[in-house]
Amino acid sequence: MKERLHSIQISILIYMIQNQIVLFSLPRLTAESYGTNGWLGLIFIYVLVNINIMLIAIIYKMGKGKSIFEIIETMIPKWVMLPVYLFIIGTWIGMASMVMKMYILIIKMFFFPGVPVTLFIVLITYLCFLLLKGGIYHISKASVLFFILTIWMIFLFIYLIPEFDFTRFTTFYLKGNTDFMIGSVHVYSAFLGFEISILFFHMVEKKWTKSIFIGNLMNMSIYCIITFLGYGFFSFNQLLNDIYPVITMLEYIEIPFLARVENLIFSFLAFRVILTIVIYYWGAQQICRNINSRLKPNYWMLIILTVGIFISLIPETLFDVEKWLDRISYFAIGIAWLLPLFVLCILYFQNLMNRGNSDAN
Repeated sequence: MKERLHSIQISILIYMIQNQIVLFSLPRLTAESYGTNGWLGLIFIYVLVNINIMLIAIIYKMGKGKSIFEIIETMIPKWVMLPVYLFIIGTWIGMASMVMKMYILIIKMFFFPGVPVTLFIVLITYLCFLLLKGGIYHISKASVLFFILTIWMIFLFIYLIPEFDFTRFTTFYLKGNTDFMIGSVHVYSAFLGFEISILFFHMVEKKWTKSIFIGNLMNMSIYCIITFLGYGFFSFNQLLNDIYPVITMLEYIEIPFLARVENLIFSFLAFRVILTIVIYYWGAQQICRNINSRLKPNYWMLIILTVGIFISLIPETLFDVEKWLDRISYFAIGIAWLLPLFVLCILYFQNLMNRGNSDAN
């Protein structure tokens, strides 16, 4: 009997794969995007993400558990869809590569300035290879283990409470020189990763879609706690001028038995970053296998990882990586919305055709 993903595994997997690398700058992004008390803007983005997830849930229900490839290719030939598939593959490999490169450059800048970037890239890619080799079921099991290893880190922020001051909050809400549209895209990118669940349909137990909402709620809770603390830890102007306010907050945490808390957190955060990278590579691999199933999965995996390495080597500075990640995030968000809408349209026309055939008979 083929193993299926359990709903608990899916909740944890969704929580672990959402783009946590954006968290380092999330308080600043909300301040730039929404102005004073901008942490409230997370609620708006959270609602949008839930609507996005709802589209995926509707597809699963209407398609009766069929894979999206089976749904699409009953009406549209594979060769017609090939450019769309290649675009999605390129976007997802690009997202994985930029998340990896950004994490590497941040830890290199703060902790390992003398270590070559290529060494980190090769090491992380090898770890991704080991996870991808086991397939989605091993990835989901690894996510549960990584969840247990990392969830305790949120409690370290308790040590910031003595530095927290409500007087740093302003009495104005969502005021200032804001950049609502572009800023919302940047904040939305912190929730990306859930869209890969559209490929899970034939791999899950029944009534699993609520697990995506639970995973997203878990991540939203973490984002709200840390961002809210950021607004009470910094003044509004300090938030606007600190590139990575969360890293600054971590540097202020003092524990008697641990000298550098941020070193420990960054080390454990690697688990979440690796899972985010792996799930995008896995999604790209699934589409490649659908395009050409005659090529062995391991060959596709090696091709995807090789392309990912070359893409990650293109931007050299952290500023360049952020620009790349911003642009790729636009495409990733577009895929997260347009792909489910496209599949829903196909399902709608399929239902119309089936009704017409039944009426004719």
